[in-house]
Amino acid sequence: MFNIKKTIKKYKNFDKTFIESFIGIPSGYGGLKKPFYGTYSQFIKKYPNFKTNKKIPTVLFMHGSGKFVGGETYRQWIVEDCNFAFISPNSHAIKNRPKYKSPSSKKIYNEVHKIRQAELKYNTKMLLDLKWTSKKNMFLIGSSEGALAVGIYKGDEYKARVILAWSCEDGYYSSDTSIGAKTTKPILAIIGSHDEYFSTNSKFVDDKDENISGHCLEALLEYKNSKVVILPKTKHKLLDNIYTQSEIVNFLMFWNNKDCFDNNSY
Repeated sequence: MFNIKKTIKKYKNFDKTFIESFIGIPSGYGGLKKPFYGTYSQFIKKYPNFKTNKKIPTVLFMHGSGKFVGGETYRQWIVEDCNFAFISPNSHAIKNRPKYKSPSSKKIYNEVHKIRQAELKYNTKMLLDLKWTSKKNMFLIGSSEGALAVGIYKGDEYKARVILAWSCEDGYYSSDTSIGAKTTKPILAIIGSHDEYFSTNSKFVDDKDENISGHCLEALLEYKNSKVVILPKTKHKLLDNIYTQSEIVNFLMFWNNKDCFDNNSY
């Protein structure tokens, strides 16, 4: 497993991933008349004394390799449909962070995966330090590169996870893809049948590798509270499918209300 402390020490200004994170705060909390969208630094500058009597369910969102591309839409769903807070660490704020263009060497991919694990651990700690987050109702979501980070993360701080546009499988992109959550944890995995990077039709997947299925079903067979959604005729950009929004929102709202299900199932 990745050495998180070593990675944080290697790459400078890890604090910027949180300070310059992309956030959303729903209206009604702390006297907000309308939702706040911006960065964390902008939020604390505008609302330096932000307080709320009721803790806010919160999503930590790990964006993909293209910074916050598409994140604005996910953020709006989380804030306005779920009434949750949203925080997405800014991975590209890290000084000298390696980048890639697929196909690339597994060495470069793995270096990025190390960074994303360190970033996730660091920002989870920062999230727990915030006074307005509901520590019992924290959710972890990741897309593409960020989905791999979410999938293999071994922390137990989050009530449930959502894996978007990644197949939970070894291959050209990574060789360390074991799901890090306990088998009782709820996980929603969504992928398009025609994903350009992780489906069986991907040009990056070796045709000789019969173990590639293009989805997370095999990886989540022991996760009784998991759900795998394969969207037909859908590519890597899940936002193009009309069902993506309802799948994510319904999953989060269901697991946020712990009284809706038998406690023995969680």
